[in-house]
Parts: sequence; structure tokens; C-alpha cells
Amino acid sequence: MEIDRITFPLMAIFNEDFKKNKGLSHITDLILLTIKSLVPSEEYVSVEIDYTRYKEEINLWRYYRHGENSSLLNILEKFDSNIYWKDMDDTLYYRLIPIILVNKDFKFIRDEVIKNILFTTGNIEALIEGLLISKLIYYLIINNRDIIDGIKEEIIHLSQVDFLEKYKMFFRVPYEEYPGNFSVDFERNKVYAINVLNTVFSNKFKILENCIKTLNGKESKDTVFKRIIGFFKNPSKDHSFQLDRYYFQLGQYICNLRNGRIDPHKLKIEKYHLPDVFEFKEGDVFYHSLLNKSQVVKRHEIDGKVIIQLKTKSGTYKFIKD
Repeated sequence: MEIDRITFPLMAIFNEDFKKNKGLSHITDLILLTIKSLVPSEEYVSVEIDYTRYKEEINLWRYYRHGENSSLLNILEKFDSNIYWKDMDDTLYYRLIPIILVNKDFKFIRDEVIKNILFTTGNIEALIEGLLISKLIYYLIINNRDIIDGIKEEIIHLSQVDFLEKYKMFFRVPYEEYPGNFSVDFERNKVYAINVLNTVFSNKFKILENCIKTLNGKESKDTVFKRIIGFFKNPSKDHSFQLDRYYFQLGQYICNLRNGRIDPHKLKIEKYHLPDVFEFKEGDVFYHSLLNKSQVVKRHEIDGKVIIQLKTKSGTYKFIKD
């Protein structure tokens, strides 16, 4: 498949993740389940995340995950508000990419990005950095050359009052329970972000810093975002990937979502059928709303753990339950 402005960021992340981890990781897992949860809006020309499905996808992910972090485990296990406010989710900026790619209007991207960040973390730095990196990628895609000025406008006009009024219902913990002064820390992080955009660097907003350095042609850390920015600066360079066909097909699917070629009714699940996959015996075939038609090809128990290999339409999964 041709690597173009829409498919490149996604393929670059998959490629980097496979290379770094020598296979799937929780980062790719979260990108995939984010894509599976995208549904075109019937009200607006936009694509949104169906959070009913997203929650169910993550509940299922706990059994086949290829890694984890504290923020993700926090929403699956006993919830710790300190983790929600303070920890950084290393899947965050990567899983925002599909949201950016499928939407052509940044006002919809802004809403979906903020809601998705708040799903796993209320960390203020992560919120602001995720939003600004999203704006940066969006500008690259539409070929807007006033990237840094545009990002500055985004952060300058980010009203704390408007932000809390619009998104307070998406916090997992009421912002009034923030361990500190939310208003002061919000404004302080806005200043840190503006400093980075003015090339005044510190120990804050390090991923945004690397992006700004790359945009300015300065030496920066070799990250996947550096490669993404490099592609948009020089698209004629050889940008091939060694990926399974399945991932290129996902890229085409993203393009179809972006261009309104997919009927939302075919993606929506009206009634969920979510049987416990561990209840089935070896050889059993069953239907699951998230996995579709599935078959248990192998089942065994080791050290008190139930392990099953499940063959589905999209591949074979290994599920593990303590």
C-alpha cells in the first residue's frame, strides 16, 4: 500500500514499536483497540470513539496484553487517584494518532483527544502536551506551515474555565480532588509549554521539545515523532516499512474512515454479547461481540493460571487468567 500523509504516522508508530520491543507491546495493543472503537458520527462530519466499546475492549485486553503501565492497570484494578493525577501513560500520545488521522476538523480532534487522555490520566502536563502534539501532527497533515505560531495560539487560548466546564464530566476523579491547586498547576504548565515553543527548555514537555527541535532543524532525540516530522519535511525520501499486511490494511481502513466511506451502522454494536472466554473448552466455537466468531484451539493450566489460545478473524490471541 502507498505510504501517504494519512497512513505514514500510523505505520511509523507500528514499525518503531515492533523494532523496539521485538514484537507487539501494550502500545500497539492500545492503538489497535482505539481503532476498533472509532465510529463515524451521525450528527457531525467527524469520527468519534465509542466509549462503551472502548471500555469493553480494555476489559478484554487485560487477558491478552503484551505489556502494561501503571495508568492502564489503574483503570482495570483497584483505582488509585494518585496514579491518575501523577503518572504518565506511555501509550498516550501514540493512541491519539488514529483520532487525529480520521478527522479533518481540529475542533473535533481537540474534543476526542482530551476525552481520550482523561480516560487514563488527569496529569496536567500530559493533557496539555497531548493536545499540542495533536495540533502539530494535524498541521503537518494539512500542510500548514505556520505550525509553531498555530500551536502557540492553541495554548494561549486554552481557557482553564472553559476547559473544566466542558470536560469535567470526563475526569475519572473530580478535579476538585486534585492533590494540589489545579488552577495554579494548569496555568503553570501552560507557561512551561509556551516556553518550549519559544525554545526555552527545561525538564518539562520533553516530547514536545523534541518535536520543536526537529521542526527547527536542530538535533533532537531519535523518536518516532522525529521520524514522522521528517517524513512531512521530506516525503520523497524512502519511507518503506517491514510490516504484516494486516497493518497496511488498517491504514487503508483509517483512510476510509477519514473520507466517510464507512457506514457507522455497520460498526456500532447494538447489543453486546460478551461471554467469558475462559468458560469454553478446547475445540469450542463461540461468538463474542468484540472477537466475532472464535475458537479455542488450545487450553491448559500452569501454576494456577488458565491459558487459552483463541483463533479469531483478526488472528490468534493468547489469553491468560490468574
